[in-house]
Parts: sequence; C-alpha cells; structure tokens
Amino acid sequence: MPGVIMDPKSKNGSHTNHDRDQRPNGVNGGSHTSDKMQDKSEARAEPQQNMTPPSPAAPSLSNGKLADHARRENGGNGGPWDVQAQMDLLPQEIIHMTEGYQPLSKFLQRVVQKTHTELINTLSDLEQMPTPASALNGNSATDDSSQENVQKKMRLMNYATSAHESLTKALVITGWSRKAEDVSKLIDIRLHLEAQKQLYTTAIEAMASNKRALHNFRLPNPDFKTALEALTTGKSSWMPDLGYIKPPPLTAKELLRQMEKLNTLLSMRLNLDDYDKIPPQFKNFTIQSGRATFKVPGEFELDLTVANEDPGSQYWFIDFRFLFRPSSSNMNLGIRNYIESRVNETLFTDGLSGCYKYLHELVLTYKIKEFRRQGDNLARSIWTDTLSVENLNRPISIQYWVGRYSGQPMNGKSSSARPSKSWIILGVHSGKVPGRCPSPKDTSRLFIRWFRDFKEVKDPDIKLDDVDISTESLLKTVIGKHIDHILTSIFEKLLAKPLYASRELEISLHISVDDPADSELKVQLTQEHRLSIKIEPMSGRFVLGPVSKQYSQTEFDLNRRSQDPATDGHIYIERLRSMLLTEDLQVRAISVGWTRVNKPGLSQESMAEIVGKEALPTVWFRRPGWEKDWYLVVTQSMGGEKWHLIKTAMVPHTLKKEVLGVGECIKLPIKSVSPITSYSFLSTLNIFTAGVVSHHINAKTLHARRVQHKSVKGKLAKSIALPSIYAKLSDLIPSKNRLSRTGMSWAKDVIKISFQGIEVIGQKPSEATESAISTSVTQASQSSAPVPQAPSVLIPPKSFNVDERSVLVTEARLIASLPKALLNIKDQVDKDIIFNAETASFAVRLRSKVGDSVIPDLVECLVRVERLVEFIQVLDTHKDTLTCDMVSLGKIVFTYQEVSSVSPLDASDAGIDTATKYSAAVDYSAADNTMALMLEGGNPHLRIADSLATILNGSEGLNGVATLLPLTLPVLRALDTMEDAWSAEELSGKGQVIVHARATDSYLIRYSLFPKSPLAASVSFNVKLRSRNSQPWWHVRRVATARNGEPDALEEDLAPLWALSPCPDWKGMRMSGVARNKSIENLLVKLDETVRRFALSGKNLNSAVSAPPPAQVQAPAPQKQIPTQNPRQQQQQQQQQQHQRWQPASNQGQSQARNPHNPHNREVVEID
Repeated sequence: MPGVIMDPKSKNGSHTNHDRDQRPNGVNGGSHTSDKMQDKSEARAEPQQNMTPPSPAAPSLSNGKLADHARRENGGNGGPWDVQAQMDLLPQEIIHMTEGYQPLSKFLQRVVQKTHTELINTLSDLEQMPTPASALNGNSATDDSSQENVQKKMRLMNYATSAHESLTKALVITGWSRKAEDVSKLIDIRLHLEAQKQLYTTAIEAMASNKRALHNFRLPNPDFKTALEALTTGKSSWMPDLGYIKPPPLTAKELLRQMEKLNTLLSMRLNLDDYDKIPPQFKNFTIQSGRATFKVPGEFELDLTVANEDPGSQYWFIDFRFLFRPSSSNMNLGIRNYIESRVNETLFTDGLSGCYKYLHELVLTYKIKEFRRQGDNLARSIWTDTLSVENLNRPISIQYWVGRYSGQPMNGKSSSARPSKSWIILGVHSGKVPGRCPSPKDTSRLFIRWFRDFKEVKDPDIKLDDVDISTESLLKTVIGKHIDHILTSIFEKLLAKPLYASRELEISLHISVDDPADSELKVQLTQEHRLSIKIEPMSGRFVLGPVSKQYSQTEFDLNRRSQDPATDGHIYIERLRSMLLTEDLQVRAISVGWTRVNKPGLSQESMAEIVGKEALPTVWFRRPGWEKDWYLVVTQSMGGEKWHLIKTAMVPHTLKKEVLGVGECIKLPIKSVSPITSYSFLSTLNIFTAGVVSHHINAKTLHARRVQHKSVKGKLAKSIALPSIYAKLSDLIPSKNRLSRTGMSWAKDVIKISFQGIEVIGQKPSEATESAISTSVTQASQSSAPVPQAPSVLIPPKSFNVDERSVLVTEARLIASLPKALLNIKDQVDKDIIFNAETASFAVRLRSKVGDSVIPDLVECLVRVERLVEFIQVLDTHKDTLTCDMVSLGKIVFTYQEVSSVSPLDASDAGIDTATKYSAAVDYSAADNTMALMLEGGNPHLRIADSLATILNGSEGLNGVATLLPLTLPVLRALDTMEDAWSAEELSGKGQVIVHARATDSYLIRYSLFPKSPLAASVSFNVKLRSRNSQPWWHVRRVATARNGEPDALEEDLAPLWALSPCPDWKGMRMSGVARNKSIENLLVKLDETVRRFALSGKNLNSAVSAPPPAQVQAPAPQKQIPTQNPRQQQQQQQQQQHQRWQPASNQGQSQARNPHNPHNREVVEID
C-alpha cells in the first residue's frame, strides 16, 4: 500500500523492522522526549533500530505478570517498565510493508514543479488572449465586464483553484505524515488480519471441495424391495404407465416411398419456394435418398433434409464432408455433434445463406490451420533455422530465409542496416471490391500478402492452390518468384553495361518455374573466367560456381554483406571481375617483364578526369628502362579496360603552389574493348607502348622546334600499327639542307622516322656502361631502305640488370647518286647506318630510353651524314691525291701523297723517299659539331696541324684541307729534312736552322751562322705559295738584308741555284726560284745544301763578292738516322709515347705564325 515517509535520508523510504519507536530506557532511569515536544519545523529524528528480533519466549502481558517480569528484567534497580513501548512492538508474524512508499520531499517537489508549470502556462495563455477594449482606450474601470476580461479572470481563477487544491492536499498529507509511523503500523496490522481472514476462507473452500469430491465415491444403498417386486411380477406398482404404443417397422416399399416423398419436397422447395434464397455457391446441388447435397468446389459437401411439408420449415443437418486435401475423413464425434448443432441453429436463424457463410468461414479457417500445421512441420524438419511460422490471430505469417543477411560490417565499417526479412501473410479476404456495389457472389477467400525485404509486393500473381494444400509448394512458388526477381535484377543491371550490351562478354539467364533451384544466371567475367550464380531455395544463400577461392569470397560477401542483392548484387560481380582481371594481368605482366607499382600519389580529382568516376580501381605498371615519370595505367570498368600512358608532373593548384598531377596522358588505341591479357599480348604491348611513347615524345619535340611534320599510318607487325613521322629536313638541321661548299641540297627535304621495336640492354650492377645482351625485337619496315639489324650477343649471367631501349629507324633519300665509298660503310665500321645504292637512300638506327626523344640524336646524326656526304664528295674530287680508307658517321680516314710531277726529277740524289703515303683522320663526332684533324706520329703536317684544324672548321672545310695536304707535303717534308741535316756533328757550332710556319702557304727559314764567333750572321728565306697561270707554285727567295742591295758571299754561292731550271716544275728566277710538286722539295734541299757548304767553308758573310772563293767543302748529305735528335724529333717521340696513334696533333714547332687563325688571308701572287 502506498504511503509517504517523512525522513528523506532513508535509503528506500522504508524500514526493515518494526521497532522504529523502540527507544532505550535512558541512563539511570531517564526517559526520552515525546514527539509532541519536538519542534514542528524540524524532522523527527529517526529512532535507533533494534536489529535483534524479539525472543519467541517473550513474557505474556496477561494475568498481571508483566510487572514482575519487568522488575526481573531491570534487576530491581531501574525504573518501571515502559508498557507503551512494549505495546508498540509488533509481533514477528506481522510483515512490514515497504512497497510503494515515496519520500515526502519528493512529493512536495513535484507539487511545486506542477504549480510553477501551471503558472507559466497561465501567464502564456493570458498573453495570447486578446486585450480588453477598455484597456486599449486607456480606461481603467474596475467593473469591466467585457468578455475578454471575464475570460482572463476565469483563467486566473482556474489556476488559483487548481493550485489551492494541490497545496491543500500537500498540507493534508504533510499533517498526516507526522503520524505516518502509526498509520504504517495500522496498515501492517490490517494487511495481516486480511491475510489471516483469507486463510480461513481458503480452508472452508478446501473442506467444501473435499466434501463434493466424496460424493463420487459414495454408492447408494440397493433398493431390494423394488428389485424383488420387479423380478417376481415383472412390474413395479409405483412406476406409472405412459401408454406408449410402438409403431410397426417400415417395409422397404414404405421406406422407398418416404424417400421419394422427401426428394419431391426438397426439389419443390429448392426450385420453387427457396430458389431466390439459395446462395450462388449452393446452386450446384443434387437431391437423392431423401437429402439435398450441396457441393462447394474445393471446400465442402453438405447433406440437408426437411422434417415436414411446410415450405417455411427449416432444413436439418445430415452429413458434412471436406473437399480439399489433406483433411479429416473420419470426423470426431464431438466435433461432428458441434458442427451439427451449429449448422441446425444457423439454418433456423439465417437459412441457407447463413449456413454457407458459417461453413465457408469454417473451411477457410481449417485451411489456414492446415497451412500452419505443415509450416510448423517444415520448420522442425528440413527447413530448420530457415523458416518461421507465426500466428496473427486468424491469419498466419510465414517468414522464409531467416538469417540470410546477418548485417556484418563491410570494409571494417559498422553497418546500421537491419537484417533482411521476407515473409508472406496467409489470411482471409472479404471479397469486396472497393468502389463497387456488394454482390451476393462476392465471398471471402484466402489471399496472400507478400513482403519482400520489408516491402510489400503489389499484385504478386502468386498461384494459391487451396484444394491440394501444400505449404512447401506455396513456399517454393513464392521463393521462386523472389529468386526470379533477384537474378533478373542482376541480369538487367549487368546487361546494361557496355561489355554485355555490345556482346563482348556473354550473359544468360534461365528461370525455372517448377524448381527454383534450377534457376541460374551465367556470366562471362573475362575471356577465361565464367561464373554460374544460383540461389539455394531453403536458405536463400548464393551459390557461385565453379568452386574457387575468389568465388568463395564473393559468395561470402553476397550472403553476409549484401542486404538487398537485387539492388547491389551486380556490384559484387563487377568487383569479382575486376579482382580476377587484376590478378591475371598482374601475374602475366610480371612474367613478361612488367613491374607493378603503387599509385604515385595522384589526387582523385586528376584521375577522375581521365578514367571517369565509375571506374574501378586502376593498376599501374612500368617497364625497365622507362623514364621514372612514365606509367602504363589500366583502368577497369564494366565498359571495358582502358589503357593509358601517363606522365606525372608538378602542376599548379588552387590551394597549393604545385602538386603532383597528370602531365601528359595518351590513350592507347586498342581495338578490343576487353582484350585477352595473354603473354603474347603483354609482350606485344611492351613494344606498342614503347612505340607510342617514342612517337609522342618525338612529335612533341618536333613541334617545340617548329619543324613541319605529319604522322602517316604505318605498320610494324600484324598486331601492331604505329604511325610514322614525316618531317621536313630543312627545318631540322642547321644547314637548312644546303652543303656549305656547293650551296646545293644534298638530300630530299623529307625524312621518315619510324619505330622499329625495343632492344634489351644488360648492365652489371658495378658498371655504368651498358652492353647489348639480346637481339632487338624490331620488325622490318615496309620502306625500300633496308633497316640495320642489331648484333646478336649471348645472354650474360644473371648478375646483369635488364634495361630496355627503344629503337627507331630514320630513312632519308639523297638527291645525287651515292659514291662507291658509301656502299660498304655498314660492313666496314658503322653498324647503325646503311646506304642503298639503288635508291640513293640511307637508313640510320637510333636508340633512346623510353620516354626520351631521339630528335637531338637524330639532328646530330643527320649533321654527321651531311658532313659525311660532303666529305665523300670532297674525297672523290681529290681522288688523285687522297684515298679513302674508312668511313663512318663520326670519322673518316684517308691517305694522301704529293701531286705527281709531269717530268719527275730523280730525288735519290737528295736522299728523299717520295713513295711514302701519310694517313690522316677527321673526327666529327663531337657534340658541339667541332671537327678534329688527327695525324699519326711522324707526319710532316704536324707542323701546321693547328692551322689545318682551323681551316677544317672554317668555311672551306675538308675541301680546303684536302687541297692543302698534297700541296704542302713536299715543302713540309723538305723542312723536316733540313732540320735533320743541321743536327749533324760536323755542323756543331757552325750554325742552326729555325723554321717558322707563318701559315699553311707561307714559311720562313732562318739560318743562324757562326753564333759563337765574331762572324755571326743571320740568313732568312721566304717560302710562299704563288699562283702562275692558275697553277700553284712555290716561290723561294732570300729575305733582303741591310747591305743596300750589295751581294754578299752567300749570294755568290746561291747564284748557280737561282739560275738552275732542271725540269718543267722547277724554274730559276735569277734571285729566287719557283717549283711545284716534288720539285719544291728538291729545291729546298739544294738550298739547304748550299747554306751548309757555306757554313763549313768558314767564309765571312759580310765579305765582298770579288774575294777569291775559298776551297769548296762538300756539304754532308742529309742523314736519316743520327744519334743526336733535334728538338722536333724529341717532341714527336714524346707525343707518340703519351697518346695513341690517332690523336689531334698540334704544331709545337710552329712559332711566329702570320695570322694562323685567318687562313683566308693567304697571299696569292701571279708569277710571270
């Protein structure tokens, strides 16, 4: 019983014992203060509780023994026994009620809260009420009786009344709570008394029940008197005679007559009297054997009859049978009697219509219960844990695929989706059609509501067989339609994808109406993987085949993570295809040399512009030898695979200064939407991508250099089609396709650049240089120019790192026919260039790292070819004096000798070997297009090598060098001979010769005679190249001295030499001499012999000419081998020891050259 506890400090507002008012007797007989003496404003202190239960042997309070017991308790020393305290103690048998009590403070707090809330609401209502008109006009009349004022007052009065009632109740309860302890005890006593009273009542009822039960066990006393009379006389005198006469039994004819009569009566009533009262469902009846049999197809048969001839009399029940299976054939007698009584009662009240309705509803309920019974049996047998049957009053609910979706999280994220649930409700429909007048033919029927994944399916078109009742068949029908819905939805969503819409991949759907387990969706994921999707009818779980690890994971995801497979089932199929495609692509790509790399930190926005938003995850690959910022990206989607070549670069960004983005993107033109990623395809893709990158980079470089070019469709192999680049040669090379010597074009102004494949390069980890380790995979172009083939090299050990280079071939056609020296260039030196004499064309093979342009190398190579063509033309022009030994794109080697004389003078007297040929090489492989002239050791032209190099890199080029080499060879050889002659021992101290090469066509020969004697003198001779009748002649003359034109002693010795003209190539000019070809060498040797004889003669250079000539001393012949080497020989020997044979030589003996860097200022003088 509820109550209020005054003390709010107690734990639950109640006590656990009844001694709340028990107080100790005070010290030395002191007593406690009464409750009435306490201050009303303070809560009464909680009395000390005695946790010790009272002893069962408590003293009795009767017969005046309490005082004695009290005195004994107090030992005779205390005060009198507190009788009132003892009376306040409740016996242990009385249970203290603690349920329903609440603290008084909580009650008062709630009252205050209620009053405050009502006050706020009242003020809010008053604010919303309209203001009285008097207040608006400024009148403050106290007797304002307007309706607005009255309403506001009524609202205030209602609040005041309600608050007064609440506070009054609080006051009453507060006053009552002061005596709550006494009332609580009274309540406990009252409840105890009621419990005891209930025990008495229960005992009386139990005794009465026992008495009534004993009646069945008592047997009546036998009536011996009546038994004796009945047994002796056959009757009893006290039993009355009713006078009943038993009718005679009917014969067969009478029975037949009665049956025919009943048939007639039934026919007349059903066809005449009650025809309009028969329900449409009872129109199908038969009359036979005195009964009318009404048959409702699929429900029941009812046999009725009549008892009299009155047309208004009721029909009577005879028999009842069910017309559906399974049903009860032998009806229980009790159930039959119940149905009979109810049918007869309904026939009496409602006639045939009411009888039909009653039996129809009975049959419908029976059918529903039969569905329920079969459902329970299925749930307990083969459909365990997958089926749940539940009663919904009369209808039933059958949930199938229980636990198909467990709501597991996907990708580690929590899922708030509830588990999938599908069920059917089998109930009774009234048969009424909305919007149409009721018809007697409208009757109730069984109907099904189908809820698929929490959503009701409108017009499900589920065939319900209520004649042969089978819950399993009904479930198969519903589940079959559910499976049809799921597989059809997945099929339609996949069929809308481009891969299946264009029939690149196959997809087919088979739906079985009879057996849902045979429904199957077949999907071709790739060219090698096919998937079969089925749904197990009982559990609703997906079954993917054939069995594999990848399919098992997708099957798990569909069964555990897909809440609605009809909506998102196709997503898992797409992911499975992407996973299979990625796995096959990665395994095979790595096998053929591709390297799988991670995404290089590109943002999703930059990738979405390329691959699209619907693309599945991308796969990134690279090849060895590619530039680090080039990637092959394969994007997968249901529209097919897209293959892109992407170059990453730093691009500007709105938020940051620069971010890593897509610098260049090239979409590979692969015809197939989803190609078969076989080993051959990936190997061919390597070549194709390298070609596409090379073509793109080369075209971009040509565009940056403003070179006119265009791409023309080409063909590398049957499976690869790459365009070739046709560029304008004159825009590509610095010379504008004009030879510097002739100013004419040396080749047609169009060159072809075509990709020919890739070349595998091996590199040791410890080496920086690369070496070819296998042949190139190039295919020959369809051009007429042959393509250079890469050399075949054995594969090195595994310690080599594999690298790849792209190989491109550039074809060009010359205008003029090729010289013979170019026909065998490939066989001689260079393996990357070949010339075709028939078509006057050449082809050059260029190699570059994939991602690098070959245009700079191509320009350099074309410049070399241009020089090569020009050099060959020059060598062909000077074929009488120069012979080409070796030609390549970077070097040309040739031999030369002096021009043969018309009437050669025998040079054996001078000790000169004129049959020697000298070798020279021109190296033009430098990156800065600088050509270098390389001479072998001992070559006479080492004296003027610097001047020749200047001429070689000047406007005259090799033609100028080729012209000067045979012209200057006799002079330079003679100068070497002169220096060798003056190094003899017998000339020691007599003098020395110093040669100054002022230019290639001007030399100064200075003789220092008697350097250590008072007769020291200096004699100089100039050797210059002059022109006479357009022919080159060397002019030798003595430099004028300071003797005012008077001849000295040396002039006398030189006079015979200046007057000598031994051959057409040597002419004496009285004071000088001219010669050409080999004769200039003889002239200089003779001049040197004359000066040496003069030095040995000891003559004074300053003596008069008339003085008698001294005895002529024979000058020693020039020696080829002498022990002492002159400075020139020592210098040549050092050069040979420090350098290889072919090195650019400089003229260390050249000094005081006259403008050596301007060879065009050579002095040309006509000689008469």
